[in-house]
Amino acid sequence: MKKIYQALCVSILLLSGIPLVARGAPEVNENHKIIKIADEVPGLITPGLYDGAAMSLISSVYEYLVEINTDDGSIQPVLATDWYTEDGSVWTLHLREKVVFHDGSEFDAFDVKYTLERTQNPTVGHLRQKDFEIIQSIDVLDSHTINIYLKEPRPGFIYNLMDYNIAILSNEYDYGKFGETRPMGTGPFKLDTLIPKESVVLKKFDHYWDNELPKVNALEIYFISDMDTAVSMLEQGIVDVVPFVTPLVKKQLETKDGFKVESPYQEQRFVSMAVDKKPFDDNRVRLAFKYSMDPHIIARSIAQTELNEGVFYDESPIMNMLSEHKELPLRERNIDKAKQLLREAGYPNGVTTELYFPSDHPFSKELAQSIKELAAPAGFTINLKGYPRDVYLSQYWLHVPISITGWGGRIDPTNLLTIAFTSDAPWNELHMKSATIDELVHKASMEVDYDTKVEYFHEIQDWFYEQGGLINIQVPLLIAMSDRIVNYRQSLTQITQYKYTDKK
Repeated sequence: MKKIYQALCVSILLLSGIPLVARGAPEVNENHKIIKIADEVPGLITPGLYDGAAMSLISSVYEYLVEINTDDGSIQPVLATDWYTEDGSVWTLHLREKVVFHDGSEFDAFDVKYTLERTQNPTVGHLRQKDFEIIQSIDVLDSHTINIYLKEPRPGFIYNLMDYNIAILSNEYDYGKFGETRPMGTGPFKLDTLIPKESVVLKKFDHYWDNELPKVNALEIYFISDMDTAVSMLEQGIVDVVPFVTPLVKKQLETKDGFKVESPYQEQRFVSMAVDKKPFDDNRVRLAFKYSMDPHIIARSIAQTELNEGVFYDESPIMNMLSEHKELPLRERNIDKAKQLLREAGYPNGVTTELYFPSDHPFSKELAQSIKELAAPAGFTINLKGYPRDVYLSQYWLHVPISITGWGGRIDPTNLLTIAFTSDAPWNELHMKSATIDELVHKASMEVDYDTKVEYFHEIQDWFYEQGGLINIQVPLLIAMSDRIVNYRQSLTQITQYKYTDKK
């Protein structure tokens, strides 16, 4: 089996509160271009521990073996120039030559071996440990050729290599000591200055392996937790790009000259019920909650649109844009049935619970309010607990009875399922431990025949529909920017490809 290709179906602004770097001098001339970005506040930024916030930083400093072509959905080379496998059990990768890290050291096969073996280092606590425990051994054949031997076939293993936590690291650099303050990779931009949780300046890496990239001289990134402030910065020309805006902001900017809003793909808002915590440890309560929802009202309230016109509703974790998705009947709202289920579960007077969510993440606040109001007539008293996304993720996420979390998609569904829904998944919001799901995910990850693999995914979705504690609201990822920004690219893997982006 040669290279695997898969098409994707796929406020008033108080200047005293903005980082000093954001007030920097204007660009000198058109040959010295700077893109300025108001991004999310990140948590940890060391690959392996990174939670996916402020992708502009990570995806510009670090690189991956392969990436997604945002035009046609194919896999294209980055640090790996080509790859080969016969049956998915042994993978041969040829690596790009004449690549250097930002510290001047040369990139070679030992760096790839180090990066992959690091996933299994217990002192790291790598978030993709489970995905890569399938590796039996890694042989360095020469300085730029590597064989990866798997314990059993994984026809989709190549997709694991483009996860944002599998950035290629130098085996000579101490990421445990410097990863949070001096991130260092082979990426198109090199760290200049970093003020944690506040701002970062990245400058064009003069020794980048592609002489034509990047297109601009620097990125200035300001970590702004308040969307109104970020949008005001965009309107005043202080920044050029604001990721993750709402439909309301989109409509606001569409009436003004000089701005545009692009939507690279759909992302997800998982409404997750912890199945090991009362009251959601009883499937009848989970079903009652789902019967109290109205997908049409949710779409209109969070995005001012009709269902299936930019907003989609499902009860499985597999996005409807993927070919593995199974169309299941929309569960119509039925308050009487919801009340009956609660009575059968021993809650004749209803239940009280707390819904946690990132209050500064687009769609989440509106979704939380809609859920609270829709569930009330069925007997659910829901107290809303909203926190800034960095606080939510670091202090509450994974430890609460019900939550709303933003999730990016994955091209191969098994990549998401293994990190979020199997018994030992590190990001298991539902606290699931289902032998059925574990077995089906394992079978799907091993299966070579596509039709058979899809059957396993359909069984998984049937299970979630009947027993799962998940509602999946798919919403458009909206990126607001100056119309001077050209060729903004962001793939379904969530990686922002600023190396291709230019500024007029």
